[in-house]
Amino acid sequence: MSNIVVYGKKKTGKSLIKMLQKLNKEAILYDDETEYEDDLFTSESLVLVSPGVPPRAKGLSAAQKVGAEIMGETEFCFRYCKGKIISVTGTNGKTTVCEMTASILRDSGNRQTYLLGNGGVPFSEKVLDVQPDNIVVLESSSFQLYGCKSFAPYVAVLTNIAPDHLNWHESMDEYINAKKNNFLRMTDGFAIFNKDDGAAVELSRECKATKLYYSLRDNTANCYFDGENVILRGNGKESEINARFIGGFARHNVSNALAAILASCCAGAEPCAAVSSLRNFATPPHRLQKVDIIDGVAFIDDSKATNVHAAVSALNCVEGNIALILGGSDKGEDYGEIFRNAGADVKAVVAVGQTAEAIYECGKRFGRNVIVLGDFKQAARYCFDLLKPIGGTVLMSNACASFDSFGGFEERGDYFARAVKEIKSENQKS
Repeated sequence: MSNIVVYGKKKTGKSLIKMLQKLNKEAILYDDETEYEDDLFTSESLVLVSPGVPPRAKGLSAAQKVGAEIMGETEFCFRYCKGKIISVTGTNGKTTVCEMTASILRDSGNRQTYLLGNGGVPFSEKVLDVQPDNIVVLESSSFQLYGCKSFAPYVAVLTNIAPDHLNWHESMDEYINAKKNNFLRMTDGFAIFNKDDGAAVELSRECKATKLYYSLRDNTANCYFDGENVILRGNGKESEINARFIGGFARHNVSNALAAILASCCAGAEPCAAVSSLRNFATPPHRLQKVDIIDGVAFIDDSKATNVHAAVSALNCVEGNIALILGGSDKGEDYGEIFRNAGADVKAVVAVGQTAEAIYECGKRFGRNVIVLGDFKQAARYCFDLLKPIGGTVLMSNACASFDSFGGFEERGDYFARAVKEIKSENQKS
């Protein structure tokens, strides 16, 4: 029997098996639904854990009990990665920062760049292809960073910290400790922090690598946007690059752009080229994506907002009358911050899915009447009818994961887009 057990049978688990095969190592693929003999885990076992497996899964408890070595995919792949790693984590923004960074580096054209990690191509799928002069842009979730003991990228980015995944992590402290693994063991290279996020700044004090900061508010930061220009500072040099087009991005994406510019410059991109590269950057779908406008009512799909912090950010990006659609599967968050930020311009809050009742009860505490409906089609129609006489925006920014009814936030966003299409068709007939 092999001493290597890959724990988790989904995409990452299958990718780890293929990686091990390339290394001529045999492994057993395991999950908690599979029955194996009692001695599957021994003190000689190496258990490679897929990021979706929670820390207190029963198989992990059994492995810990016998003293097996337990290691996540990120930690394992790091040991085989020959290229430089730019690892981006944070509660929100990490996907966009990664895609912006990879786009800048690919446009620079002088190095092979891999975009790997959370939600995309697993690290283990490509790590053995990475050469010493290549760059890996790695999206690192708290699941992937959990338990890392030696992981130390060349560039680490922390976008922000807010409560998330508290149904997976035992506490907020455990979540934060996982995020810190992105930079805690760095002794060289660069660690980049969002100076506008108090929690990120606080955590930066624990970093021993060269620290750099980006900001929309502090003009002394290493990377700052003044509304017209991006100002870059480092190594005693300062660059001022015209970037008026960045002002057309949603506010949170201006911040994401600064993080990406700073990260790519740390990896060798020229400042002017890094800024210019973002001129043609297309924001990934389901992130404040305008679906359509029907009779003066705009529909925005922000299905990627799977936590409260992201939903609040979306609310702050939309002007005028708003009908807000929330809800999905429970991640253990409190929704109070949404209602604290829902001013008089929020004409209705509609809740759908597993968390609808919890959102309704939270709304009551803040004196807001929350409408609970059966699905997102009903919610979209209700919001359209409400706003049609006055104009405004139907904003689906869920503040929850999607797994109560959908396979992921993309599927939920597509469902919402189909609902909007049906509304448009019905409206044209009436």
